[in-house]
Amino acid sequence: MAIELKEVTFETLPLIKKHIKSLQDGDCNLALVSLIGRSKEYKIKYAVIGEDLVLNWRPYEECPSAYVVPWNSPNISTILETLEGECKDCKEPLLLFGRFNGMTEHVRHLLRYRNFITVSSNSWWDYLYAKERFLTLEGRQLNGKRNFNRRFNKAYPEAEFKALDAETIPLARKFLDKWYADRGELDAGLLAEKEAIELAFDHYEDFGLIGGVLMQGDEVFGFTYGSGVFDNIFAVHIEKADRNVVGAYPALAVALAKMLPEEYEILNREEDLGVPGLRKAKEDWFPCGVVRKTVLKLQKNQSIPNRK
Repeated sequence: MAIELKEVTFETLPLIKKHIKSLQDGDCNLALVSLIGRSKEYKIKYAVIGEDLVLNWRPYEECPSAYVVPWNSPNISTILETLEGECKDCKEPLLLFGRFNGMTEHVRHLLRYRNFITVSSNSWWDYLYAKERFLTLEGRQLNGKRNFNRRFNKAYPEAEFKALDAETIPLARKFLDKWYADRGELDAGLLAEKEAIELAFDHYEDFGLIGGVLMQGDEVFGFTYGSGVFDNIFAVHIEKADRNVVGAYPALAVALAKMLPEEYEILNREEDLGVPGLRKAKEDWFPCGVVRKTVLKLQKNQSIPNRK
């Protein structure tokens, strides 16, 4: 059965929203706001196989296009057979993308006698943190964050973290324009990010975003937002603060953690993309784990030896 891959656009949001939970595994990019907002950048396409949705994407430049599938679907064997048949027609191996442990366990169970190769990069892996650490900032490891947060609160004792809504989003937009203007000419990555944020502001309720603006009076220090990506995992998609304001970034992180519903116990603060400064910033919060994302390549089917 041939499948038809179609472009993911904002118009496909109802369809993606209907199936998103069956695809999510903790990956920050498998959030509604990311799939729709970064669809061009990640070259995201979708197909419907029976009653299930599959995605085909390339979330990283060095990553080949691969499929994301609903592993817990009762029809997963049919889905894999269909995709592999499609790939054979194109004379290409089937490439799957997902969380290493879960995906390899499923493949070993469903395709018991098949060999496969996995390829990954730690620049793809999302950093995971216990939400409790942001709520308390306790422990020697977080001395620096605690001190910066204290300095911010002392300098701006009347600062508030106001939820994103029709009143605060215009303030966040104005802050965002200045944030980008201060960086001069924007590269392709920043332009794509800005476009995605603007779309998120336009449809924050449709995307189920939780976030807010940190401000005192008319002065805005920054904003942040995110969304749930798996059971108890909340992904922090965007965090923008004024670097000239001491402690603004830690204050934003703490404020968002305090706003989240109790069901979210783990924060996914996304990947570092191999950028040294970004990696250090994420490691400074001392993660408790990672979402190890991997491309899995199925080898050609081989006959099973007849053992007597």
